Amino acid sequence: KTNALQQLHDLTKKGNEHNRVPIVCAKKWDVVGTLSTALLQMEDDIESDTVNDTKQSKPSVNENRRLICWILNNLSIPYENKATMALGSSSSKLLQALVSVIQANLPSSYLCCICFMNLTFLSDAIQPVTLFGTPSPMYDRSNSSNTPLSSSVRRNSSLKSRTRSANGGTTIHFDGSMGSLSEESKRVLENPSSLLRGVERMMLTNSPFLLSTVTSVQGEAIRWACGFIRNVTFAMENADITNKEDGLIDSTGRQGIISNSVIDELCTLISHTEIPRLAVLFVRDSPNPTVKWTKNSLEDISLGIMCNLAQFTSSREALRRAGAVQSLETIEGLPGIHGYRARAIRCSLGALPMQCP
Repeated sequence: KTNALQQLHDLTKKGNEHNRVPIVCAKKWDVVGTLSTALLQMEDDIESDTVNDTKQSKPSVNENRRLICWILNNLSIPYENKATMALGSSSSKLLQALVSVIQANLPSSYLCCICFMNLTFLSDAIQPVTLFGTPSPMYDRSNSSNTPLSSSVRRNSSLKSRTRSANGGTTIHFDGSMGSLSEESKRVLENPSSLLRGVERMMLTNSPFLLSTVTSVQGEAIRWACGFIRNVTFAMENADITNKEDGLIDSTGRQGIISNSVIDELCTLISHTEIPRLAVLFVRDSPNPTVKWTKNSLEDISLGIMCNLAQFTSSREALRRAGAVQSLETIEGLPGIHGYRARAIRCSLGALPMQCP
């Protein structure tokens, strides 16, 4: 099995990019569905490598899982593949498989986060991916009968329970009324097995790793999870104009058009999580000098998230509660893009005159 996965990985790695589209789009294969099923069936090392009864042990790297996540990551890069993977017949299975890795906080989580970021460069994928959630024993409105949930869902729930207890009781924060949210968004917040809650929990658990300047898989998982959040909160100018070509790829790498009202709803949803507070902390408490805040660094991405959230009235309050006004005050005087963003955010939050930045 490992040899077969290695060969498939070699077919999709850098230098063999020409194979990626045929592997996903050829109707005679269901590579994405097969890999997703295999990922969901990998129970053995999760049970033994997450947390035992007496002490927390370090998760080991399952080579097969790593290869599957790497292959899916490679396949999610071409624009031709994104719709098939995020919206096609195997999409639900794929998203569930990726979420299960993140919820268990396994070393391959960073690859799953990159995959989510890649898929959400497609406008049509942004809303369904962000709102994705698997049924949960704690919350499942559709399971009104006594029908038992799948073993993979029960396993994911138990893993989250053990992970929370091992980290001193991580709690997920509800802030403010959910009255302004749609029913679908409320379901995401109330479901601990949703993608958004899984990403939030992983970021909370792994944030201590960011105190070190040493690169870790936990820190990379946070960085690319933030990349996913930046994608789904970015509103384009004139996005509601319908005479643009749907195939347009803009300067941000996004393909297609999505209404800013949808992005507003997603920003509102995210403002009800701990993610805005974490984005502020990642910038405020960064151990890295600003000269190392290069493109797609955690600090750069976090500032991008704050810029996106600051565009909408519905999500600005979350930044205020997180202390963004005070935290960005020392950065606004910096030359270049970081100072510009800090001034723009503080201006949107009412801390600077509207003529800024």
